[in-house]
Amino acid sequence: MDSRRITYRALADATRELDGRGLTHAHINMLANGYDRPSMRAMELLARACGVAPDYFAEFRLAAAMRELDPAEVGLEQALANLNARVGARRRSAPRPDAHARLCS
Repeated sequence: MDSRRITYRALADATRELDGRGLTHAHINMLANGYDRPSMRAMELLARACGVAPDYFAEFRLAAAMRELDPAEVGLEQALANLNARVGARRRSAPRPDAHARLCS
């Protein structure tokens, strides 16, 4: 917002143009100052209004990860599959202990 010199009111107007409802400037102010937690919808609207991807926001990435691991949201089997995929990806990207030893020698 600072680099684009946009006010909370202008940002609220931009979000309103996107879906007809948008966000109020007061709500954006509360989000910006940490008095409220943004919903996925709010982050998606703000991102679109600012011309960035929603995953620009760390909070969006965290909420998306929590949602895909929540059995109430995706079902137990899918939540477990998502968890296994994340753990597998992390294991594949982690250096092996022997590789670490060679690098540090």
